[in-house]
Amino acid sequence: MVNRHISADIKECALGLWLKGWEIQEICEIFGVSRASLFRWRDVFEEHGSPVRPPSPLRGRPRLVLRAVIVEIHQLFGTDPDLYLDELALWLALHHDIVISIASLQRNLEDAGLTRKALQKIAAERDEALRAEFTGTIQDDTLFSGDGSEFVALDETSKNEHAYARTHGRSLPGQRAVLKDVFVQGDRYSLVAALTIDGYIAAQVVQGSFDSLEFYNFVQEQVLPLMNPYPLERSVLVLDNCRIHHNQPLADLINAAGCIILYLPPYSPDLNPIEESFSCVKAYIQRHGHIIRQEEDAIQALYEACGHITQEKAKGWFRHAGYIRG
Repeated sequence: MVNRHISADIKECALGLWLKGWEIQEICEIFGVSRASLFRWRDVFEEHGSPVRPPSPLRGRPRLVLRAVIVEIHQLFGTDPDLYLDELALWLALHHDIVISIASLQRNLEDAGLTRKALQKIAAERDEALRAEFTGTIQDDTLFSGDGSEFVALDETSKNEHAYARTHGRSLPGQRAVLKDVFVQGDRYSLVAALTIDGYIAAQVVQGSFDSLEFYNFVQEQVLPLMNPYPLERSVLVLDNCRIHHNQPLADLINAAGCIILYLPPYSPDLNPIEESFSCVKAYIQRHGHIIRQEEDAIQALYEACGHITQEKAKGWFRHAGYIRG
């Protein structure tokens, strides 16, 4: 049987007729209700003075009240995105007299578009003024075309053989997801690459790490021959503030070719489009790790991963970092 809503007026009227001596069966036929409902309304009336139960203080206020403070909740998560739900529930109780269960709070947050995500940690030392100045420079119509063609993003990343392994699996409840694999300390490999809106134009993989001399040689031998004097295409080298990127011989080399070095603000990897390409390379080697581990030449496997950086992806990364307008 489908439950139907019966107003408080009808309940009071039915109880009133009962008190006046009407037969229960007559009242039930007139209002189309059951005897059990009539007795239940009487019990509620005797307990609360009304045939309608008052709202439980443990249920909180209606969702409409929560929507009235949803803007404040957005602002609260804007400054403290790592709040636990019980902390938010306490805040609602203290500041808005709203008592709400964790489950209901979770549903309300999802309805408001506030979903749970992995935290992206940002260095507290990051200078927003410098970041704004940098963004203003790369988006200056008097300096650059707006299509991102002038920029060459250059950086290095390191991986060891454990990076080929997947970190999550599936199993039945109560059972561990176990993968049998060779348990050895992996060799470390470093990749340095130059990214343009067309994709990688140069890449080099070595076992171990790059030092200042190796980085200088990579720029001189593989990157600079593919660049042009400013303001032509591929005329601006984008570098972060890593120590091996800051040296006078490298600056002299770039300037002598008529090119420009543009250093990123400190702690701003999100402004370097090549960082997203490295995430793509890592995802590729994890997906194909079972094949890569069987290859004798791990360096060649990394070069193959670099081949999956497409022009479409590269343009998306440059646009996301602010180098492409429109």
